[in-house]
Amino acid sequence: MSSSRRTVPALLAATALLACAGAGATASAASLIGGGLTGYVTDADTGLGLGGAALTWNGTTAPAPSLTSDAAGRFLFTGLDAGSTGALAVAGPAGYERTTIDGITLPANDLGTQNVAIHRDWSAGAPTTAAPDATAAPGCAPAQATDDDRATGWSTTQPAALTVALPVPVDTTTVVLTPGGACGHGDGAALKDYKIETSPDGVTWSDAASGSLSGANDAPVSVTANGVRYVRVAALSAQDGGSTIDLRELQVFGGGPNVAPTGTISTDSPKNYIKTVVRFRAAFKDPDSTILRYLWDFDGDGRFDQATTTPQVAHVWAAAGTYHLTVGARDFRGALGTTTFDLRVIDPSIPVEPIIQRKPLITFDPVDGIDLPVRIACSSVCTFTAKLVLSKQTAKAIKSKRRTILTMKKKTEGPGLGSWTIELPSKTIKLLKKAHKKSVKVRLTATATDRQKRKTTAARWITFR
Repeated sequence: MSSSRRTVPALLAATALLACAGAGATASAASLIGGGLTGYVTDADTGLGLGGAALTWNGTTAPAPSLTSDAAGRFLFTGLDAGSTGALAVAGPAGYERTTIDGITLPANDLGTQNVAIHRDWSAGAPTTAAPDATAAPGCAPAQATDDDRATGWSTTQPAALTVALPVPVDTTTVVLTPGGACGHGDGAALKDYKIETSPDGVTWSDAASGSLSGANDAPVSVTANGVRYVRVAALSAQDGGSTIDLRELQVFGGGPNVAPTGTISTDSPKNYIKTVVRFRAAFKDPDSTILRYLWDFDGDGRFDQATTTPQVAHVWAAAGTYHLTVGARDFRGALGTTTFDLRVIDPSIPVEPIIQRKPLITFDPVDGIDLPVRIACSSVCTFTAKLVLSKQTAKAIKSKRRTILTMKKKTEGPGLGSWTIELPSKTIKLLKKAHKKSVKVRLTATATDRQKRKTTAARWITFR
């Protein structure tokens, strides 16, 4: 199995050239571009770059140049014969397939680009057993069928089943059987009739495929199953009808576990107004796949309104209100991760209505760790004060020199609403850690006083964690 993609823009090639050539390169840009080949080696199932892939250019340049892809999967050949035609041989990191792309013609006056996507062989190096174990000779054991080396193979002197224990559950797509004589046998001993089964646990088995092979070429067999941990291939007969049956290589392809992206979203301004551009930035991570696009729902109706390939977007709201924004990140294998954000959009032409002839109001949100959100509503300019006091017993337990650990004073800009966060002081947090305490109960006294000297006081015990 092999695949390739040729749609990387010229900018990508230029970036690779600059990065790999380095500031101290002595060759001219023209000579590098005229005789070079660049690109990326990626995992065909996740889209992630593959570092450590071995690449060889087999063309007119002698000896054939070889190199290894960098951590991002990028490679750059220089000093090749411009305008010549050759083949690019790629051997992925351990556990990945090998492939060769033939017929690549280098540009005469430009840098050639060739990207390569290769699949992981989940059976490579995996524990492999046979039952009954009738290995024909030393060096022909079951493990020789999953060693990623077609020069070796498994040989049995009677019909037997080869079982591979995959490292993780795999959503399989293809099993490749490579028949052919092994251990010095002729190709007549190559596997002919076979049966393939899959299992999630090595106990319960499901029939996946069966058939007959001829010749010694790779034989891809479609095996579509989810959550496969074990693959069993029953070798039923040889192509020459003899008792010895040989299998050079067994490969299992498909997708491993896929974790959906996770992340956050933020806006570039603390206040947002109607009919003005509001910009957002998403910050998502995906441990096992590439994020291909971002999906945006601006009105909270459960339907995405816009898709982007970058984590930034801008939007304009015509009406004031609070909007429930959702952003989704879709990865290479189709998994979708989402996060939400409540955005308040203000109409600056509508003044905040004052609260007429009323004492100030104080409300508290639930404690969030070390934070206590508080809001006040006043009919005129209001002054807000708050104080946190430890009990005598708590102050002694954590060795605090003062019982009053916080005083705060705030003032609204005018009539209407004010909101702040009362935060447990860092000094108190350090004392709690030293005393090995995970929470603390404090006495909160909060007062709001307006310009008319109307006053409201709230007192309560608060627990910070």
